[in-house]
Amino acid sequence: MAPQKGQIKAGQASGMKQTDIGVFFGLKPLKKKEKEPESGPNELNATSVQRLGENSGQRQQKGVRQRKSKAATDTSHGSVAVDNSKAQAEPGKGRTRGWGGKRWTRRNADGEVELPRCPFYKKIPGTKFTIDAFQYGEIQGITAYFLTHFHSDHYGGLTKNSTLPIYCNRITGNLVKSKLRIAEQYVHILPMNTPVTMEGVTVTLLEANHCPGAAMLLFLLPDGQTVLHTGDFRADPSMETYPELLSCRVQTLYLDTTYCSPEHTFPRQQEVINFAANTAFELVTLNPRTLVVCGSYSVGKEKVFLALAEVLGSKVCLSRDKYNIMCCLESEQIKQRITTDLKAAQVHVLPMMHLSFKKLQDYLARFSGKYDQLAAFKPTGWTFSQKVESVEDIQPHINGNISIYGVPYSEHSSFLEMKRFVQWLQPLKIIPTVNNGSWASRKAMEKCFSEWLSEAKANTN
Repeated sequence: MAPQKGQIKAGQASGMKQTDIGVFFGLKPLKKKEKEPESGPNELNATSVQRLGENSGQRQQKGVRQRKSKAATDTSHGSVAVDNSKAQAEPGKGRTRGWGGKRWTRRNADGEVELPRCPFYKKIPGTKFTIDAFQYGEIQGITAYFLTHFHSDHYGGLTKNSTLPIYCNRITGNLVKSKLRIAEQYVHILPMNTPVTMEGVTVTLLEANHCPGAAMLLFLLPDGQTVLHTGDFRADPSMETYPELLSCRVQTLYLDTTYCSPEHTFPRQQEVINFAANTAFELVTLNPRTLVVCGSYSVGKEKVFLALAEVLGSKVCLSRDKYNIMCCLESEQIKQRITTDLKAAQVHVLPMMHLSFKKLQDYLARFSGKYDQLAAFKPTGWTFSQKVESVEDIQPHINGNISIYGVPYSEHSSFLEMKRFVQWLQPLKIIPTVNNGSWASRKAMEKCFSEWLSEAKANTN
């Protein structure tokens, strides 16, 4: 039975903080609290909020003409928004951005490409705000464009020439400026766990337990309605202690439904991290000439390779690009752990696509004087098999002196974690933000939501 909100005692602050590396990355907490950097010229706080762009309607992204037809509006009611568009994806079988129908290039009478219409589920009703909606260009009536985290399926559409007012936290802002080269004047930094008022709407960013900089967005509207947008998140019981969530009743929940299907049950994140760390320690203890490799994306999987380095007492070797990304996290503890020197670390991070026997064999050959065995960890939830019910069931794929461990590590909620979070929060309405491209998928999710909420209600009576 999922715990009820009234049964959890509020803490002094949200459980997982962006700078709390001991919690967020699975490392030992710092003995001395690091001094937070002072607010920059573009950082917003609770008492000083920069006025939103009144002239945003006059901006046009270079080379693209924005369609002028009226944006789609939310006319649905009940626990989940539904329309009758053509089927596009099966539940839990991949991410779809559109709300039904196939994509095609639209052109106007002059032959210019028109951007697709922003779907209603990327807008917050009663506000002039959108969430992760940059691929739709400048949207009529919108004054603030929120970015939940720095993954390409969320910031897609942004370029170095973008002039849209972007609102995000410091880590994501650092990544936007560093990687996309967007001018600082357009990147507005919001503090974590601190209410900020924007156009009469109170906005609070909360830790999403997804990737570095990922944030959930909590909106308190002028009419008293409360909206929570999870962005991409991995639900965790510590979220049930967030004072910001304990002190309100969420009416509408925009939910990351990446794994909203019963077959997606996998071990808790920390269990998988511990498995990878313990396995690496055993392998290196048996053969000190073992090179440990971890797969990663541009941003993501940091908890795993930092835990590997911690348990082995080693540095982590990163590509120059990945190294620069990690520096955007503004953590001295992490900076001391990472390097670009291949010879200075026993843990190397490679792109996920390089974790094949042929490529790893070639990679190991480069270090034949120091290592004669390679153990690779491929942390991704997408390869998880239903047959693996716990980390003890994980078996490596072995070819000669190369071992590849496919570990069920995900930065999205499992089906059961999502269920627990929804049953604890008990929102009045749930809008799925992933895998919502077909009527069949949305109906399947609606059924889950209804069953979860009915069960939670029965348990409270």
